[in-house]
Amino acid sequence: MSAIRLSYPHELDVASRQRALGQLSDHLTEVLGADVSVTEWTLQFSGKGFAGTVSMAPRHVEGEITLGLMMRPLKGVIEREIEAGLRKYLEDP
Repeated sequence: MSAIRLSYPHELDVASRQRALGQLSDHLTEVLGADVSVTEWTLQFSGKGFAGTVSMAPRHVEGEITLGLMMRPLKGVIEREIEAGLRKYLEDP
């Protein structure tokens, strides 16, 4: 399995952090068809060809996404999309 690990700083307040996690959960469910479970500040998800966790701490977000065999060739593209999403949701609350 190939993994993508991320750590990204943010300055979001509690309400903005909750909103960002909700938006991520919605995106994973609606757009990617993933099964998502939420426990306080952590999302666990799995979908066809990927699985992972994202944790939102007070000053940074951390995550790890494991890619299945068919998704490995797209790792670079997926990393760029994740980085763009992080900038969108964490820098512009």
